[in-house]
Amino acid sequence: MPENTLTPLKKYSFKVFLAPVMKLFEVATELAMPFLTKYIVDVGIANKDMPYTLKLGGIMLILAVVGFLCTMVAQYLSASVSSNYGYDLRKDVYSHMNKLSEKQLSDYGKQKTLTLLSNDSFSMQSGVNMFMRLILRPPFLLVGSTIISFVISYQAGFIFLGAILLSSLVVGLVMLVSPKKYAAIQSNLDQISVLSNDSLKGARPIKAFNKQEYEEKKFSSSVSSYEKKNMSMAKFNALLNPLTFFFINAAIALVVYVGNISISAGTLKSGDIIALIQYLSMSLAALIMFSRLIISVNKAMASKKRIDSFFALVPSIQNGSEKQTPLDDDKTLYKVDNVSLTYGKATDKPAIEGISFSIEKGSFVGMIGGTGSGKSSVLSLLERLYDPSSGTIYFEGNDLRNVDVTALRERISSVSQKPSLFKGTIRSNLLLAKNDATEEMMVQALKDSLAYEYVEKFPEGLEHPVEEAGANLSGGQKQRLLIARALLKGGDILILDDSTSALDYLSESQVRHNILKKKDLTKIIVSQRASSLAECDLILVFDGGHVIAMGKHDDLFKTCPLYHDICVMQRSQA
Repeated sequence: MPENTLTPLKKYSFKVFLAPVMKLFEVATELAMPFLTKYIVDVGIANKDMPYTLKLGGIMLILAVVGFLCTMVAQYLSASVSSNYGYDLRKDVYSHMNKLSEKQLSDYGKQKTLTLLSNDSFSMQSGVNMFMRLILRPPFLLVGSTIISFVISYQAGFIFLGAILLSSLVVGLVMLVSPKKYAAIQSNLDQISVLSNDSLKGARPIKAFNKQEYEEKKFSSSVSSYEKKNMSMAKFNALLNPLTFFFINAAIALVVYVGNISISAGTLKSGDIIALIQYLSMSLAALIMFSRLIISVNKAMASKKRIDSFFALVPSIQNGSEKQTPLDDDKTLYKVDNVSLTYGKATDKPAIEGISFSIEKGSFVGMIGGTGSGKSSVLSLLERLYDPSSGTIYFEGNDLRNVDVTALRERISSVSQKPSLFKGTIRSNLLLAKNDATEEMMVQALKDSLAYEYVEKFPEGLEHPVEEAGANLSGGQKQRLLIARALLKGGDILILDDSTSALDYLSESQVRHNILKKKDLTKIIVSQRASSLAECDLILVFDGGHVIAMGKHDDLFKTCPLYHDICVMQRSQA
């Protein structure tokens, strides 16, 4: 994990240093131009000395070429480094996002994370580009112009100094106020992202409840707030150019006035006035460039604080040690010992509380209970998507927190309640599980999940397109494809979280039969259908975050009133 947002820049440190240095050479050539012009006017033209004029003109041409080359090198380095930095930063944000637990991402805000990847990362990339190009050029132009103006005329020097100081006060005011305004604008962007995501995901219920107008008003209100803040910032930044133009142009007028008097008195020449006006024009350009730098850096600093706060989140799921104690009992896979889990604050009601049970290797374990009774929470703990708030889970005799997370998840194939298909093809979605899978392996997995029944009917077969979130597939088709993906992955643990709910009874029975043929596979299944769990070696009955009973189907039917009622009710509805 990077130390902070600027850490990826370390590997480009030489280029970051070289670009401003090249800009310094460019500034040196620019500062020499008006001085040479002064001598061309006062000596070459005044004395009608053509060789002298051509000589200085040639020097100016050489300096112009050198300055151009320095500019091109600096521009290339800035563009190259900023582009690579933007890539590295987005990669680091994405990598850190994948290390955080589901709870941490939810607490932080998933849409806020997307804004970090897009808008904030782009602000940082643009800030680095502008910083490398302009961090030294405007200050050295201003300082150099002021020093040379004092050399030409101390009166003009003081006029320069006054104009630059007044302009600097304006720039300082912008630097003081802008960061807070940009932070507020970025927060507004987060809100717009959340509303956009909710509208896209909830398009169906929004239409079903005729809430389009309500959602449009809510979105319009958020966008209007964003617009007002942006306009306020734009108006504030708009003060920079007019004020700096005013101060510099006023300085030019004063220089011309004072210069006219000095020429009459014989203390200055025409070339001096021309040079001074050129230096003032250069100072004006430098101030405009510096104002652009300030605006860009202020945006970047607001984004930096947001990304740094994201990087400061320490993953709650820490990778365990690979050193594990051998098992005395090689049959036990999981042992859950008095485990509780609270998602929110410690004072919130636990999702599960005081749960204890064991799962044997190669067994078929079922979980059943009402909505919100804690079944999915237990599965999340077994996959170590969360750690227990209290109690201990043992995996092959070792505290699960000390087991290597990557090695653990390599052994687990799972299908969650929410279908998670990605835009692409059936093949690309299957290869997520096993990127070196052969055609035969994919077809077999599809057959075991009964997904091949519909896949073979597609003209494209495995190349059939899958829309975002599997929008072009039915609920049953999505579930069968997800089961196929889990079976293709392999591993010795299969977890199905209510992932056959969209299948009819016959299809579910056939899928379950195909899964049960895999004898070395530990199968952990959550289902609302008691009939789906009849063949289980162990059934856990959940109610209100507790396991109220466990055993086999026949025993539970006789001894557990809740399980008995579920079975009777489902039989009557069959």
